[in-house]
Amino acid sequence: MAMVLDSFVKRCTASLQDFAGQDACAALGVGDDVRALLATLSRIDAIVSHEERRRLLTAKVDGWVAQVKDAMYDIDDVIDVCVVEGGKILEDDRPPTPKVRCFSCFKPAGPRKFRHEIGFTIRDIDLRLREVEEEMPRLPAGSRHSDAKRDWFSHNSICNNCYHAIKPQAAGSQVQKAVAGLVPRMLREGKKKVDVFAIVGAVGIGKTTLAREIYNDDRMTENFPICVWVKMSNDLSEVDFLKKIITGAGATVGDTENREELLGLLSSALSKRFLIVLDDLDNAGLWDNLLKDPLGDGVARGRILITTRTEEVATSMKATVHRVDKMDTENAWELLCKQVDPERNSEELAALKDVGIKIAEICDGHPLAIKVIAGLLRSRGNNKAEWEMVLNNDSWSMPPILPEVPQALYMSYIDLPSELKECFLHCSLYPEECPIQRFDLVRHWIAQGIVKAGDNKLLEESAEEYYIELISRNLLQPDPDNFEQCWITHDFLRSLARFLIADESIVICGQQKLSTSLSKPRHLTLCNMENSLEDPISLKQQMSIRSVMLFKSPNVRAIDSLVESAPCLRVLDLSKTAIEALPKSIGNLVHLRYLNLGGTEVRDIPSSIGFLMNLQTLSLQGCQRLQRLPWSIKALLELRCLHLEGTSLSYVPKGVGELKHLNYLSGLIIGHDNNGPEGCDLDDLKALSELRHLHIESLDRASSCATALANKPFLKDLYLSEQAPVIEEQQQKEEQESQENKGETGKEENEEQEVSNGQCSGEESAEASEKIWNELTPPKSIEKLVIKNYKGVRFPSWIKGPKLGTSFPSLVFLDLENCMSCTKLPSLGLLNQLQSLHISNADSIVTIGSEFLGTTVISSGTSFPKLEVLKLRNMKKLEEWSLTVEETQVLLPRLKSLHIQSCPKLKALPEGLKHVALSELHVEGAYSLTEIRDLPNLSDELHLKDNKALQRISNLPMLRSLIIDDCSKLKHVAGLDALQHLRLVFPPSTETFYFEELIIFWSIAFPRWLELLIQKCKGLRRFELQCSLSLLRSCLDGGKNWNIVQQIPEVRIISCDGKRYIRYNKNRRIYETNAQSEE
Repeated sequence: MAMVLDSFVKRCTASLQDFAGQDACAALGVGDDVRALLATLSRIDAIVSHEERRRLLTAKVDGWVAQVKDAMYDIDDVIDVCVVEGGKILEDDRPPTPKVRCFSCFKPAGPRKFRHEIGFTIRDIDLRLREVEEEMPRLPAGSRHSDAKRDWFSHNSICNNCYHAIKPQAAGSQVQKAVAGLVPRMLREGKKKVDVFAIVGAVGIGKTTLAREIYNDDRMTENFPICVWVKMSNDLSEVDFLKKIITGAGATVGDTENREELLGLLSSALSKRFLIVLDDLDNAGLWDNLLKDPLGDGVARGRILITTRTEEVATSMKATVHRVDKMDTENAWELLCKQVDPERNSEELAALKDVGIKIAEICDGHPLAIKVIAGLLRSRGNNKAEWEMVLNNDSWSMPPILPEVPQALYMSYIDLPSELKECFLHCSLYPEECPIQRFDLVRHWIAQGIVKAGDNKLLEESAEEYYIELISRNLLQPDPDNFEQCWITHDFLRSLARFLIADESIVICGQQKLSTSLSKPRHLTLCNMENSLEDPISLKQQMSIRSVMLFKSPNVRAIDSLVESAPCLRVLDLSKTAIEALPKSIGNLVHLRYLNLGGTEVRDIPSSIGFLMNLQTLSLQGCQRLQRLPWSIKALLELRCLHLEGTSLSYVPKGVGELKHLNYLSGLIIGHDNNGPEGCDLDDLKALSELRHLHIESLDRASSCATALANKPFLKDLYLSEQAPVIEEQQQKEEQESQENKGETGKEENEEQEVSNGQCSGEESAEASEKIWNELTPPKSIEKLVIKNYKGVRFPSWIKGPKLGTSFPSLVFLDLENCMSCTKLPSLGLLNQLQSLHISNADSIVTIGSEFLGTTVISSGTSFPKLEVLKLRNMKKLEEWSLTVEETQVLLPRLKSLHIQSCPKLKALPEGLKHVALSELHVEGAYSLTEIRDLPNLSDELHLKDNKALQRISNLPMLRSLIIDDCSKLKHVAGLDALQHLRLVFPPSTETFYFEELIIFWSIAFPRWLELLIQKCKGLRRFELQCSLSLLRSCLDGGKNWNIVQQIPEVRIISCDGKRYIRYNKNRRIYETNAQSEE
């Protein structure tokens, strides 16, 4: 079932129809054969479409299905080869391709022989299909084949606004109630050093959801500095298990694979209070054999939280047990509502309650089933008729195909359009422990031919919509910390997908023995492989393989045998392996569409890669040893994505501009070294009109660029960079070595001459840089722009002036990095859609004034109307920053986060910030800043670090959290009436401070401002302090500062080396310390 048959037949039919109209078909003389095959396919398609839903509902795999599927794969291969060979006949001047093996019965040689063989092959496929047709069910009389399909993007504009689809959904009230009961019990101190808690329940009942809510609870993270989550699996070895805990605790394991050494590291890694979650533990052996004794003998207290299906595991670990039961009707309906409509449109949902409750009841109180069926309902919109169709669907009554999997999961799969079914099944090819990378996944789908081209859309854009739809339907779960990767939502869904794809795929982890007898597998996944693959499957099986993906196999060095024996490959992912070279036979893989060598040790790419006429994606990202590309790369005319970032290339061959289907081009190096081969110039890009992402480096080596960005109406992401400036220390070293080689005679004369030459060289470089950049004109479609290593004194003309807002009406992200010679910032406040602005290493900026806002005295309006994040970093000369505006002007109405880092000469924050409703302010390394005051709207957090001159903090009436790290001269903090959380860090080097009236030694007492702050902030709930051991001991019960400490509801104090601590909770009467000993 992996390749959904009705979709596959339609794709093959469409491809064959397209080929029938090409000159290549006429050149090969196979037109009649192709038309006869199309007629047969039309009849086959009608039957397959009629039978598809019956097969899904009965989970029956008829004998004819495999035969039709094999024929479709052969047609897919034949079309590829015909297009290539037909093109060769039409273009006699094209260099010959190597001998191609697409399947055993077809080995083309000369043109005449090839015409004969390809005609025979097409006729053979047609004959096979007609024979199969005799075995297929007959269409009922009068039935008509229809292509009408539900528009699965029609509801709620899911793909136009994916926010609700990707943000984490709230847990139900039943889970919240369980959290409210379990967390206090886990925080309560008992006699044991390590207490074990267990969440027990059936699969998919919500154990992991509850554990995750506990793990993320603020009370847990506050009380347990070390929190580690381990997803258990059958193939997790003892060594890997220990490594996960040690690294999760923040320690390193190096190269050790020794169990005893790791046990020693475990004890030292868990030196502070810890929480370890073991999710889906089915055997208590790891606890008994590895954790029980080391943790019991360790220095720190901790908690172990397990989720398990069997109560015997919890009993053997002597755990405190919490059982998770099925949800009652009201809680099930509440969870359904939260999942369907996170905004909780109560009126619309109230009208659906009677139907919704019936659907929730069919899910039998199973949270996973409710969540997944909610994803299906979300795709139907809040439409009662649509919901009733789901309720009355005959899928509910079919026998389960896997007894343990809730029927709602299979129903959600059945409801998917055919192409989405294939996309979802493909996700199960990823190992359970490996995140699915969005960038790669969508290109895998395209390489397999799954994605349909939409109206005026790239295949990649349609594939992105597929990705969002699967997330919206709760079949994929985005990583909450990184939307660029996701996971299959639950093991049940993975089991379902693996079952449905089992007739076409092989997944091998480590050195496990192959246990399948598949004669024609199509997909091969290898995980945790050793140095060489050594034929993981039989030669006969390799002949039919269409995708090979390697995961967690950093030692694999050789793939030659696989390339030689898998001629039908379309996807080959070798990323993060130790492969140093590709075999020349790589050029034989004429069907290959996706080749990922990212992060490998590859030094050279063979010229035979030019024979990969169908290659769409070539990723060389992070191939740090790669120094050259072959000239034949310009022959990859179907290439859509070329990823070169992070290589050691010094140039990219000319001809890349001829690859007109490129829509993603990253790491393009312009020009060439002196006396080196001629490299790609900017003007070579003028024909690439499909680009959406363009990343250019070494822009200063361009000869001309007037038309480089013309005709780029769809370009969204643009990264422009010159070569990085020579590091000052390196330059001084080179000058010193040069001077040592000179005689003393005329030394001063030479130095003066070098300074003069350096000035001239710098001015010439700036002028040349400005000339090149001014000729560039990015299109209005740009949404993300990065300007890096710009050497000009004035910013390019296209990012300045009063019409900046109309020049970039869609720009949401702007990063100006290493523009070290520019003395004045552009009027960026005119960018109406800008949401995030980063400025770093602008060494020549001394002042930031009203020109930055784009406002004048006579103008009205809003500066930075949508800016949410502003970061200023490493601005060495910045002294003054003004945000002065007139009363009629609005300033930064949406700014939430402001970061100022390493601006050592900045004297004061701008006065205008008092009008801005900031949530977060981070100031670090502002050595000249003496005070922070009058920010009445700053609410969530003020983080101050290494501000050596800071003396006063005042009038921040809404601030809830204050973090002060190494601000040694601070002596006045007041006007923080709403403060709830205070964290102070005092490194050992700042233990002595000079104040006006006396010298205070931190080993003796707190400063006066801290005492007063604690007394006046009646809402202060939590105080954290990292300090010297002597100051920590002054906070012990009976110590000099105990009278201050005991006033605060919750206190955590830790020594600078992290070894000693005081933990105090006033309400729960907890007082713990290991600082009383002098050792």
